[in-house]
Amino acid sequence: MEKSDSENKQHSDELEQQSHNNGEMATPELGSSEPSLIQVMEAVDDFVKALSSEKDPIKEIPPAVEPFPETVDSLVSKMESSGLGRDESEDSAFIDAVNRISKSVMKLRDLKLDSTPVSSWLNRATSVQHRAVSLLDEEFRHLLDRSREKKKNNNNNDGNNSDHNNPKKSSFGSSTNESDRCVLQDHEEEEESFPDFSPESISTLKKIAAAMISAGYEAECCMSYEMSRRHAFKEELSEVGFEGINVEDVQRIAWESLEGEIASWISIVRRCSAVLYPGELSLCNTVFSDQNHASIRKRLFTGLVSAVTIRFLDFSGAVVLTKRSSEKLFKFLDMYETLRDLIPAVEKSDSDLIQEIKLAQTRLGETAVTIFGELEKSIRSDNGRTPVPSGAVHPLTRYTMNYLKYACEYKETLDQVFQHYESNQTDNKPDETETKPKQNREDDDEYKTSAFARQMIRVMELLDANLDIKSKLYRDLSLRYIFLMNNGRYILQKIKGSVEIRDLMGQSWTRKRSTELRQYHKSYQRETWGKVLQCMNQEGLQVNGKVSKPVLKERFKIFNTLFDEIHKTQSTWIVSDEQMQSELRVSISALVIPAYRSFFGRYKQHLDSGKQTDKYVKYQPEDIESFIDDLFDGNPTSMARKRN
Repeated sequence: MEKSDSENKQHSDELEQQSHNNGEMATPELGSSEPSLIQVMEAVDDFVKALSSEKDPIKEIPPAVEPFPETVDSLVSKMESSGLGRDESEDSAFIDAVNRISKSVMKLRDLKLDSTPVSSWLNRATSVQHRAVSLLDEEFRHLLDRSREKKKNNNNNDGNNSDHNNPKKSSFGSSTNESDRCVLQDHEEEEESFPDFSPESISTLKKIAAAMISAGYEAECCMSYEMSRRHAFKEELSEVGFEGINVEDVQRIAWESLEGEIASWISIVRRCSAVLYPGELSLCNTVFSDQNHASIRKRLFTGLVSAVTIRFLDFSGAVVLTKRSSEKLFKFLDMYETLRDLIPAVEKSDSDLIQEIKLAQTRLGETAVTIFGELEKSIRSDNGRTPVPSGAVHPLTRYTMNYLKYACEYKETLDQVFQHYESNQTDNKPDETETKPKQNREDDDEYKTSAFARQMIRVMELLDANLDIKSKLYRDLSLRYIFLMNNGRYILQKIKGSVEIRDLMGQSWTRKRSTELRQYHKSYQRETWGKVLQCMNQEGLQVNGKVSKPVLKERFKIFNTLFDEIHKTQSTWIVSDEQMQSELRVSISALVIPAYRSFFGRYKQHLDSGKQTDKYVKYQPEDIESFIDDLFDGNPTSMARKRN
């Protein structure tokens, strides 16, 4: 790394200032008549420049440059006793001297001069250079390790107060009961201090790395850096309990235990994505910041994160091989998202590592698609022949809607997963949509919805078809409509209560469901109360212009029988949604009470007073509303007991 004349002049000015502040470093021997360190290094700069420009090979070393190896050797001895990091100006002067002797050595080696004086000087300079670089390497490792020792001491002090309270750790480090989707970081307070190096240490590390690489010791420098940071990274992961778990264990342990391992895995990988990997990348970029060191930065960072990342991917690959079931979907999606967030943290590494992560992510996505398909299978296979008592909401409806509600919390991820799946499916078979005119495809609703929305609609259609089949298990048509209303209302309320589902399904779909519910309501009224209203019809009551008492008595008797039976039966039925229950009762009251009050008021007088009236007129108009309020409570009520 040759410096320009202006840069060398700047260094000379800086060193001249150091000579005033620190005579010991500035001169080979204080008080002697020998040239100062500044003068010697200026002479070396001129010498190196001359080597590059002169056509004739030199025969001897200039007198001003001749003592430079001994000068540097003296500086090495002093730095060995005091160490780097004590005084920044001394460190800079020493490293500048090492840089100059390295340039001289490398230039003379390239020229391959056949001169005994030159060869003698080169041998002395090479020996001193090796000693100086060995010292730099030692100081380099010492500075890198100092951060680890500091952190270890801090952890030991903290651990004295908290170790006895730590919960049991799983193989991946977090407590075994951590199984929620969002695993909080336990190290937020450390995010800004990893790796923990002072600005002074960073500056010294940067100078040492540049000096060693320019001296031809790149391999030694990189080895020291990589070994130290590997140890530091290993200790950092050990602190959060990272031990890993092999494929055989993943296949063998119960899902409940594996959930805890997955939660811990997610926590650690997220910490690597958010804190450890960016911290290591920042340190590597700073220490090896020279524009010519790009390949070094990439190689070191890739080597550091690859080994750990591959262990993460081995675990995810093992989880993918476990037995699949619908309840596992959300953990797979958590892992998918975790790997997706890991990719930006390693984008500066080798492309092969990124491809490995993407491949593992794809496998998780494909598994998620398969698991979501298990929900469709479970709906198709739910073909029980026993109807739910009282027309209540079917367990399949509750399970499916709650499952979809939770799945919609991952709607962006699921849409990404299904888009990738559909893309692969399209690549593997002819695209039938290509036969459609482009305008027709754009107008087709199927192409306006997202990939996950299409899956949701498919599941809802399967559920609707299954519920329609189950409704036919009820022999009582009125109860069939109550069942359809209960389940339809439950589905609609779940959709209205979830912004995610509502956005996916769309307003037109929601309006269609509401229309279906109103139709079920009307069908129930017609089937249940049509005969009741018919018996209060005025047609057929008069014979030869007069009210026929026998016919009138029969009408009241039929009304009593029908209403008694409806009350007895439908008070045991269940409408769990309070609003729909109220709407049903209000609509029944509005339909029946006015008709009965009119019939009662108009024809009661035609019956003989006394016992005959009580025998045929069982209900007063005001009684009807009270009995209607008993309907759909799921509790059989004794009508006689209530009247008493």
